[in-house]
Amino acid sequence: MQKCVDAAGHITLTSGECGAGDQLVARYDAVPEPVSVAPAATAERRAARVSGTPRGSAAGRLGSGRSAPRARAKPDACQAARARREKTLQRVGLKRTFDLLRKLDDEVWAACR
Repeated sequence: MQKCVDAAGHITLTSGECGAGDQLVARYDAVPEPVSVAPAATAERRAARVSGTPRGSAAGRLGSGRSAPRARAKPDACQAARARREKTLQRVGLKRTFDLLRKLDDEVWAACR
């Protein structure tokens, strides 16, 4: 990593060489950190939560469309809460308030968790 300063005093940090007319002020050893797999796993869990697929269910693993009997009631309540939210937002239109949005989102969150 190199720190370069131009004639106007602007500082540039670059991994390449300083530009024409720039003065090299400092050089730093920079080693990028390795990328972990955890962010991808977190994204998959978040996507499963948003889609309504229960984590760890057969539907989430195999895509068979079937889930454990215990998990069936939960997506139905979740889908119903989402449908109520959408119906209310369509009815209210652009006159929605933060408090209304928060209330609707809280209801969906409670039904879907």
